[in-house]
Amino acid sequence: MSIIFLYCITKVPVNRVLPPDAIPVDTHDIKYVVDPYNEAGYLGSSGPVERMRQILEKHKHQYTSLWQGLTGSHHAPSLAEFEQCLINCSAFIFNGMENFLSYISPSKLVALNISECKMAILLDLAHSSVSRLRQSKIDSQKSVRQLTLESPVETAVLLSLSGVHCIMLNQWHTTIQRNVHNMDIILENLLKTGMTSGQTVHDLRRHEAQNFPTDGSMVPTDHRAAMSSELPETCKEGSSNSKAQNNVSVSPWAFNYVIYGLPNLVVT
Repeated sequence: MSIIFLYCITKVPVNRVLPPDAIPVDTHDIKYVVDPYNEAGYLGSSGPVERMRQILEKHKHQYTSLWQGLTGSHHAPSLAEFEQCLINCSAFIFNGMENFLSYISPSKLVALNISECKMAILLDLAHSSVSRLRQSKIDSQKSVRQLTLESPVETAVLLSLSGVHCIMLNQWHTTIQRNVHNMDIILENLLKTGMTSGQTVHDLRRHEAQNFPTDGSMVPTDHRAAMSSELPETCKEGSSNSKAQNNVSVSPWAFNYVIYGLPNLVVT
């Protein structure tokens, strides 16, 4: 005699009072792509794939039980799988090496109708030795114009033109560890705390300024010059003024992660 157990995953409503003029984002229809080629797999339990697994487990009873996504630890997602994640979601999370538009070309992206995706959370622009080798081979076959379209501002513009209401992303190169750390804070604020998209990025900036060393010790040597050159002059001046007035250094990392679009989205 055999016994069959049937399990049913139900949607648990999120009992959250929305702020005035807030726009809801359905937590049960969020999709993600994490480390598509498993290029950070060598980090093991501190890598992005394992951290996403922990986040899904932590919030599964109310928020993440119906999330669907792709990770490179299982297989490298095809372009069709990548597109399906973008098209059929209320929000999209990406955590991977190099730049986001190296996985789906600008021409492919603008052809998609992703107006159902209210929020895109991008944690890219990190490197590993494997990803650099892969990306250098791909970039050598692209024109300067094509490479320009893959930069952060252009990425935000193209996603916005494709229908995404809110885009969060890095302005310059970062590290795998920082992206993992930022993903943890962002999702904690959006899910458990119930912050709006704008409040989430602001809180991340405050956390970066308060809790990370400002001497560049966590910044790869070859990233420091690029980060310094890409940092807006107003930020540099603001940091200098802060040092003079408060004798406290403000890390440039605090200005790296930004938001484009609507700051009033709330996960429900």
